[in-house]
Order: sequence, then C-alpha cells, then structure tokens
Amino acid sequence: MNMINILAILLVLAIAGFLVLRVLKARKNEEEEETVEQDDKTYTLEKMIEFVKRRLDEITKINLYDIGLSEEELKRRKNKKYELKKALKGCTYGDVNDKKYVKELIYDLLSKEYGADETNISKAIPFDIPSLLTAQDKFDIMLYIYKEQFGYEALTEFIKKYHLDSLKYVAGEAKPCYVITEEEINDIYDKEDIVLSYDDKLKIVVQRIYQCYKGYSSIDEIRDMNIDGVSGRSIRTS
Repeated sequence: MNMINILAILLVLAIAGFLVLRVLKARKNEEEEETVEQDDKTYTLEKMIEFVKRRLDEITKINLYDIGLSEEELKRRKNKKYELKKALKGCTYGDVNDKKYVKELIYDLLSKEYGADETNISKAIPFDIPSLLTAQDKFDIMLYIYKEQFGYEALTEFIKKYHLDSLKYVAGEAKPCYVITEEEINDIYDKEDIVLSYDDKLKIVVQRIYQCYKGYSSIDEIRDMNIDGVSGRSIRTS
C-alpha cells in the first residue's frame, strides 16, 4: 500500500470520526435542552410560558440533518416541523384548527417534557384554593367547563343561565351598560361547585399559556364563541 492510499484512508477515517462526534454532540445538546431545572418557580405560568416559547422555537428552527436521524424519523420530524410552522402562522389569524394543533403540542410538552403532574399543576393556577383564584381564573375555569358541554355556544349558555345580559350600573359610569362584574363571577363560581380532574386543570393552564403566547390575551376564548348567531372565529375548511 503506497503513501497516497494510506493518506486517503486516514482522511476518510478522520472525516468519519468528525461526523460521528458531530452527531453525538447534537444528540447530547438536544437531550440537554429537554432537561428542566427545577426550583420554587418552575411551575409558575411565567416559567411555563418561557419553556413553551423556547421549545417551540427550537422545534421550528432545529437543523434535522445534524442529529443523525433515520430516514423514517427524519421524514416524521420534518412533517411535524412544517405543520407547527404552518399552525403558528395560522393561529395568529384566529384559525381554530391551528389553535387546536398548537394547544395539543403545548399539552404534550408540559406533560411529557416539563414534568407537569397532579401535584404541581396548581402552582400555575391555584385550582384547589378558591380564595386565591382571581376573577379571570374563575371565568376561564367556568368557560372551559361550559365549552366542554356546549362547544362554541358556551358563552351564550353561561350568560342565559345567570341572566348576565341585562343592563346594570357600574361605579363611575353615568349610564347603565352591559358588563359582567367580578362580584358576579365570584358569586357564580361558588354556585357552580366545580370539580376538576388533572386533565381539566392542565388544559386550562394550556389555554392560559396559549393566550399569553399566541392568542388574544383574556378575550382569546371569547372571540371564538358564537354570540347572537355571529361567530368571531375563522375556520379552515381545507
């Protein structure tokens, strides 16, 4: 074997070694990204939102060719990446199908990667201590319960049941107006006597994270409702 052949073999081995190390490093980095450092604030909404933003950004930007995937896995991950990028774009326009896709992915990230469980989920929203719930918390919980039963008619049914569509005077206003007050929400929540499963709690947290991240803040679920026969949502039919 002459010197040229020896050098060629060494060069091939060096390149192969470099590629193997690169793949191992990429896999190690990917695993490290999924490791959640826990402290007293880990399961607050703020920390969860930070995690979700980071992971979704990683999923849409990662170079799949650098992590040594099989052909089948590469195809699956490419499709997932494409669907997520498409959904993130579509949900900003109010598409309920894209919104559902993104929320399902957030649910999976929190339950499978972040370590959300029955014990720590109430650190995000104090479900088990009603006195610590804000009016927004209570309204979100009740709207979720009604949506499970009535779908996009949930808000209409909620308003009808408690006669919330009447004019009322509010402090500081000269004329009566249509409004649902915090006092009404607190009173109704006590009457509803709500019992939530872990799955219910996680879905409510997911909605809160979604509306802070990609949705329309506190009115995100309301704008999807059918009110007086008029829908504020966009539905993809394709």
